[in-house]
Amino acid sequence: MATSIDGAGSAGVRAAVPALFSTEFLRDPYPIYMQHLAGPALQPFPGRPDAWLLFGYEACTTQFRDARLSSQRPATALVRVSGDALAEFDDLVRHMQRWLLLRDAPRHTEMRRRMNRGFTPAVVERMRPALERIIEELIDNMRRAESIDLIRDFAYPLPVQVICELLGVPRELHDRCVVLSNDVAVWMGDPRRPADKARVAQQAVRELAGYFAVTIRDRGTARRDDLLAVLMDAAEGAGGLDHEDLLAQCVMLLFGGHETTRNLIGNGLYTLCRHPDALRELRNDERLVPAAVEELLRYETPVQFTGRGTKSDLEIHGTQLPAGSSILFMLGASNRDPRQYADPERLDLRRPHNRHLAFGGDAHVCIGSTLARLEGRLAIAAVIRRFPHLRLADETPDWGSNVGFRGLNTLRVHV
Repeated sequence: MATSIDGAGSAGVRAAVPALFSTEFLRDPYPIYMQHLAGPALQPFPGRPDAWLLFGYEACTTQFRDARLSSQRPATALVRVSGDALAEFDDLVRHMQRWLLLRDAPRHTEMRRRMNRGFTPAVVERMRPALERIIEELIDNMRRAESIDLIRDFAYPLPVQVICELLGVPRELHDRCVVLSNDVAVWMGDPRRPADKARVAQQAVRELAGYFAVTIRDRGTARRDDLLAVLMDAAEGAGGLDHEDLLAQCVMLLFGGHETTRNLIGNGLYTLCRHPDALRELRNDERLVPAAVEELLRYETPVQFTGRGTKSDLEIHGTQLPAGSSILFMLGASNRDPRQYADPERLDLRRPHNRHLAFGGDAHVCIGSTLARLEGRLAIAAVIRRFPHLRLADETPDWGSNVGFRGLNTLRVHV
């Protein structure tokens, strides 16, 4: 297969791909993505003969439905060591392989059926008053501050409070849980899966699982109207979650509920500030908020890639892949694919038929997407309503160094 994006043969792509994970990429990945979108759908991952990168909206949506691919990840795909060295990471591997996100049917189907009760539209809508209360408290605190950092003061603490309250985490542990969640994100967001980051992530999941074990034990048979109660109910009866499964889903939901929602809110507010006409349009008509959040998710996707593995030897887009190969679906690139979106580099709050891939695809679409959308809509609408003169304080954005989870370290604004 010809793998060039510039007519130079396979070496052309191999020379260009490292820019995906460079400092330049972290500042602005989209020009780099456009180069790769002009090439073949499947491109080699440099330095990893067992891994490939998948570009393009149609290619990703098609392969999401390919039953020959697996969401389950072998140990060597989670930590880039082999042989006896893998034994060091047994706890991390066993824990991660229990996440709903990394399970296949039929077990995934049964687990998701049980867990979905915590995320139905009706259940999520009942959370609206609590979300509005937390948002207003955070905004009131910002209005009294001398300077405002929308990441530190708003996008960071909001999803932390929400997901921790839903999972029964005591308030005094909220900050610690965020630190541990970030430790997992640093490892998960690095497609090279180095051992040093895996060690930190392993200690983080051990500590988080320990917190949830204590919380579940102390709750006993008592039930509250929260997400933890749904998970505990899902552990009962034939085919339910065992204790380790239950702890793993708690950690997964805390991680996902914080990392991705923080970046949805932060990226969205930054993007609106960079596009004052769109900000003005949204302020003048809040009925646009739901569509605006979808466009912001497409335009600055919080999760830049997700992975699958091959169950057996197979051919994809003309390339023979051996069993056990890894494929990264480049979601951030797919959401800027000009073959799917008219003028994809333009922020269009009224973009029709905006079926982006920000929450993944197929049966593994993010289980908490309904909650994340509600948080994003309420948070962004409240900020632009309460701060009518909102504008950036810094011309140069302070993007984080995580290539998998795109988000800002800081977002200083004038109000």
